[in-house]
Amino acid sequence: MSEANGGLTTHDVAVIGCGLMGAALARAFAKSGYSVAVWNRTPERAEALAGEGIRPVRSVGDAVGSSRLVVACLSTCAATLSALAPAAGWHGTTLVNLASSTPDEAEELERWAAKRGAEYLDGAIVCYPQDIGSSDATIVFSGSPAAWSEHERTLTALGGAPRHVSDQVTAVSLLDVGVIGAFGVTALSAYVEGATYVLGQGVPAAALREHTQLALGTLRRAVEEAAAAIASGNHRTDQATLATYAEGARAGLAVMRGAGHRARLLEAATENLALAEAAGLGTLGFAAQTTVVGSADSAKEV
Repeated sequence: MSEANGGLTTHDVAVIGCGLMGAALARAFAKSGYSVAVWNRTPERAEALAGEGIRPVRSVGDAVGSSRLVVACLSTCAATLSALAPAAGWHGTTLVNLASSTPDEAEELERWAAKRGAEYLDGAIVCYPQDIGSSDATIVFSGSPAAWSEHERTLTALGGAPRHVSDQVTAVSLLDVGVIGAFGVTALSAYVEGATYVLGQGVPAAALREHTQLALGTLRRAVEEAAAAIASGNHRTDQATLATYAEGARAGLAVMRGAGHRARLLEAATENLALAEAAGLGTLGFAAQTTVVGSADSAKEV
């Protein structure tokens, strides 16, 4: 390795934060042959990673100064800014943030990096630490296309098929909110709600699992059709109409309530469908309700 930045050893990548995920990132980079500097606010965590290809450093400034690629994996964006504040020498460096961020936080980090002469990529990890470095890893990035072009090969060491989804720096955080949060968390909660009802009525768990797999296949096709309809604005359908779904939702809600279940998520879905029916969208496809769920104002107008 050559010497640079006042005598510090130059590394291919610096990892800031050595929790479970940060440690997994550092090991994946090293396993792919990259030299890695690691820093953690609690030095013992960084020192525990010392080994072939991984070198703990004494300060966050040493870590930043030793590499053109700095990957931060801390608990929050605020923690990231706090940890990185003492570091200088950012010019020509790319900062990659892998802490969950809101769109505002992604823009704040991009501005923070730009003021220091650095490029910025916002990222999201949608997998477990043990998946990092394997084909099961799922990581997406948005932001500077120049930074992605320069560091794509290195970031590919994290496994799976890391993707740069947009030059818009907020894209990853928006996807995180809309797909992982609004859809993923709600869908999983709705499944728990429904499975609790089904199992409580004496249906065997094996039958529930089998039927769930069939439903997931249908759901995959349905969400692809919904995304296309929302993007195009074309909600005409020759399949089940929104009114058909609404009728089924009301019937299901009555059955679950009759069995003593609160069914709060099904109730919310039924209310959205009712709003869409009241807006005259009943003869269109399921995704036509996008016009009444898109904002609070649109719902008030119905």
